[in-house]
Amino acid sequence: MESLQILYIVLAAVGMLFLMISIFTGGEADLDLNVGDADFDVSDAESGSDSVAIFSIRTLSTFLLGFGIAGWTVMRGDGGVFAQLLAGFGAGLAISFLYFLVMKGMYAMQGSSMATTKDLIGKQGTITIPTTKTGIAQVRLATVSGNSEYTCKEVKGRKLKQNDTVTVITADMGIGTLVVEKV
Repeated sequence: MESLQILYIVLAAVGMLFLMISIFTGGEADLDLNVGDADFDVSDAESGSDSVAIFSIRTLSTFLLGFGIAGWTVMRGDGGVFAQLLAGFGAGLAISFLYFLVMKGMYAMQGSSMATTKDLIGKQGTITIPTTKTGIAQVRLATVSGNSEYTCKEVKGRKLKQNDTVTVITADMGIGTLVVEKV
């Protein structure tokens, strides 16, 4: 077996191995691979981020897989070394780019039921717990995930009673509460 053939098979196998590990473990994997004198230790190789990246383990794995398979295929078809490298590089780029586009599209379709401060501004809610001695109350607001309760304070410092109707003005991130105004 030629050394290039072994290289293409190893590249495809490593690409497939890393791709399978990242798919089945969610990217959180430890791997210690010894090949001859080379020692590869991958620990927590991919962060648990909620988006796709060009240089992620999965994207690089698809590149290696495509490179190895295309290079081996051209070599088996009696193509020269330059043709093998060109086909491998081209197929690796094409497959990893296609993977990137598909994953980017899938991540774009994700929905979130978490209400952000921006989503709450202008909404009206009902006070569920009246203003305490510290000036903090609790308001119930209708959000995309149902009714949610948040701590709040009145913009002018007025006391809020249970069942008062308020409008969210903004959020005070210093104390982590919504700033509301009594209607």
